[in-house]
Amino acid sequence: MEVSRTIMGQRQRRYRETYRERVAGWYNGWLHVLIIYLAGSIALYIYGANTVDVQWWEWLVLPLGFISYQISEYILHMYVMHRPRKNVVLRALYIRHTLMHHQFFTKEEMRFADHKDWRVTFFPPFTMLGLTLLSIIPSLAAGIVISENTGWLLMAALTASYMFYELIHFCCHIDDNWLVRNIPLINTARRHHTAHHDHSLMMGVNMGIGTAVPDWVMGTSDLDRGLWGHLFNGYDERHVRTNLQKPFKTTDSKHAVPTRQAVEARS
Repeated sequence: MEVSRTIMGQRQRRYRETYRERVAGWYNGWLHVLIIYLAGSIALYIYGANTVDVQWWEWLVLPLGFISYQISEYILHMYVMHRPRKNVVLRALYIRHTLMHHQFFTKEEMRFADHKDWRVTFFPPFTMLGLTLLSIIPSLAAGIVISENTGWLLMAALTASYMFYELIHFCCHIDDNWLVRNIPLINTARRHHTAHHDHSLMMGVNMGIGTAVPDWVMGTSDLDRGLWGHLFNGYDERHVRTNLQKPFKTTDSKHAVPTRQAVEARS
């Protein structure tokens, strides 16, 4: 099954066919999403149930946790998911993202064909467990140094931020419709992320997914706008910079994304 009325090239079409052949027949995208959000919801309930008489200033850890997650996401995306590393785990992230996700989706065709294609976008369900383990140390420190409530709230903020990330990224790859076209933040993310899937830009432009703010701060956005414009740009193309430096230059679309064999040969 493939999307109709598409302008994708033959290279992308062949890769999508090959990728789908490797997906296990039992895989179900709906179940994948259910596991992620059920686990996240249970975790949020547990964190919330452990807070007692939260003070007004303790609630500030929620936006601080969200901002911390966005910064971490940006750094991971910029310096790991688009840069091959010798470390086995980091290299696996690079292969899954640059060599798989960016071949399956390009600026010419960003859409899923059906729920089985969700596997190439959503992280494996065990990612929630990994995030929880990584969140324990800073949350435990906050709980000891500041207050017990801030520790639980930081855990909640990081978990909710991951769930928010998965939702936004998913919305970037569904069919265009009236709803996503008009919901603030989501419409901005869709245009922002589609530009990132331009193979000549993907190595260093529009690296933020949950929000474009880190790109605005770091100067890696394709927009020439301020903070408000980066939050609520929507589909507007009038402010796209004309002097963009393309970190990954190619004159041949066949080699827009390096093959896995080529990467292994260079390592």
